[in-house]
Amino acid sequence: LTIANGTLSALSSSDGGIIWTATFTPTTASVTDATNVITLDNTGVTDASGNAGTGTTNSNNYTIDTQRPTATIVVADNALRIGETSLVTITFSEAVTGFTTADLTIANGTLSALSSSDGGITWTATFTPTAGITDATNVITLDNTGVADASGNAGSGTTDSNNYGIDTLIPIVASVSVPENGKYVGGENLEFTIIFNKEVKVITAGGIPQIQITIGGMIRQANYVSGSETSSLLFRYTIQPGDLDSDGITIGPLQANNGILSDIAGNNAILTLNNVAPTTNVLIDATITPTITFANSIKTYGD
Repeated sequence: LTIANGTLSALSSSDGGIIWTATFTPTTASVTDATNVITLDNTGVTDASGNAGTGTTNSNNYTIDTQRPTATIVVADNALRIGETSLVTITFSEAVTGFTTADLTIANGTLSALSSSDGGITWTATFTPTAGITDATNVITLDNTGVADASGNAGSGTTDSNNYGIDTLIPIVASVSVPENGKYVGGENLEFTIIFNKEVKVITAGGIPQIQITIGGMIRQANYVSGSETSSLLFRYTIQPGDLDSDGITIGPLQANNGILSDIAGNNAILTLNNVAPTTNVLIDATITPTITFANSIKTYGD
């Protein structure tokens, strides 16, 4: 016997050699073949009189499908920020049944209902990231054992999507440090450090961000100096002649001033100042000290 894509168990006959039976087992390796036969070489058998058979005899055709379905998973947008979603496409090697979102483990987000328009080969859904997180390493994982092809072959193992990053954490001000207590005079700098909950990128092409400060009822601006792409931004105001404040300066608000303050992903920062250190003892005296000119005159009196 020549056996296509499989093996046969030992042959046996219960009627003296007319009918023989055995069990066929298809090849367990991944095979999909719609055309298979078992071929008997008749010359290898003889009847009771010793007459050998001639030629060959083929069985009926049989189909073998031992190929397990496999999949690829693609998250279209691999860098998601606040308000964004992404198309997710799961493509199987053949049509499958039994596929639901329960077969998927989804990192830091949720997936809408799955749908297929080609009979179960290509499936799509919409991924929505979880709010308030920053995570650069995420995948969607498919448990292949939850799906089967038309022949009933279940998948095996797991399949991961491409990696996708998520940044849905809004930058907010965690605290504000202020100049040390004391009296400051003209020409000295007042420096303020705004500390965010994450790294913040500052773009000054359209304007320089500022912190409004009030000195003795007069509005002044501390301009952004440095710190872009870190969580600490430095702002500075240089005291001008005439500035005077004997009961402490006040701070706020932070203004973009046509600049941009955002995280690396492009989420705009909330500019509300939180946890501002006290400034009641940050005093200013840059008044102009008046000068007095004495004119000396000498009179000479005659004798």
